[in-house]
Amino acid sequence: MKYIGVYKRKDRTHREHFAVRFCHKSIKYEFGHYKTAEDCARAYDLFVIRKGLDRKTNFFKKKLV
Repeated sequence: MKYIGVYKRKDRTHREHFAVRFCHKSIKYEFGHYKTAEDCARAYDLFVIRKGLDRKTNFFKKKLV
């Protein structure tokens, strides 16, 4: 996958969707069902920024405070 924290899944009807999944400091995070990989990557970025995690993002830049 070309985006950090994004992976492709199939539901019971074999439709593809995307979800956020990653591990940070031994804590596993998995959430969301998105139609496009880009939407999923944006959700990952927002989560990382809001939680203040020390991880790379896909689109958004983190502010240094």
